Amino acid sequence: MKDGDAALIDEKALIHTLKFDISMYNSDGIIYPSAYQKLTMNMIEEHLDLLNMGQKTLMSDSGVSWVLLYNCIEFVRRITPEDKLTARTWHSECKAPIFRRDFAFHGENGEKTAVGATLSTLFDYKIRRVCTDLKSYSRIALPEGIKLLDIERRFVPPKETEIADRCLARPSMTDGIGHVNNTRYSDFVYDAMTRDERARLSDLCRMDSWFFSELRAGDEFEIRRSPEKENTSVWLGIKAGDIKPCFAVRFIFKNQNKDKETVGSTTGCEGIDHENK
Repeated sequence: MKDGDAALIDEKALIHTLKFDISMYNSDGIIYPSAYQKLTMNMIEEHLDLLNMGQKTLMSDSGVSWVLLYNCIEFVRRITPEDKLTARTWHSECKAPIFRRDFAFHGENGEKTAVGATLSTLFDYKIRRVCTDLKSYSRIALPEGIKLLDIERRFVPPKETEIADRCLARPSMTDGIGHVNNTRYSDFVYDAMTRDERARLSDLCRMDSWFFSELRAGDEFEIRRSPEKENTSVWLGIKAGDIKPCFAVRFIFKNQNKDKETVGSTTGCEGIDHENK
């Protein structure tokens, strides 16, 4: 595909198959939070490869790489490892240097099972800064599609937190860009959870993740939790010696006060009408 040809493709017409492997869920059949991000990012990378703007192409041609700034997923119904899922994704907004991309997961019968969005930018991995080359951005310009849900670009840290775990970034956690891959971050949070907190993930309604600065091999950091409020828990990763977080994860759980018969096939999320999007 030549430069510019991607703009001629109907992105939403490209359908991708999603598969859970046994490493993506625990012995109780609860899907790890990181699994949703891995499915999403692998699907998007496959999609971008078809448009000639995937990681390998950008790195070899321009010396830049996509980096994720924010990711969210909201569930229309509970997803299980046995689900046969497909997905679609499309560019939905550009406010340079930040690109928004929406996506939707579908069940075997075509029904929506989850919707979400990502915010990404281009990263010059040689100087380890956001790319400022306008030619690189113009090359990947695409028509803007619909937005499926509201997102929160800005993260407001909770006022009260407590230490849940202390961690060390290991060499095996780093990726081809030289930093800890962002799919690892929610694993750090999962490992810091109590047994009851991990069990609560079966009622997960929405997950938002923010990525502020990179972690590299040898970095020490803390995982901190805030007290749960209104079915919401917030987790922070803070590097040793820093005050501001390098990443944050927020879980919103099903409203336990809703009638169980009502929420049996949905998460109980309060949100927009995804089916009419």
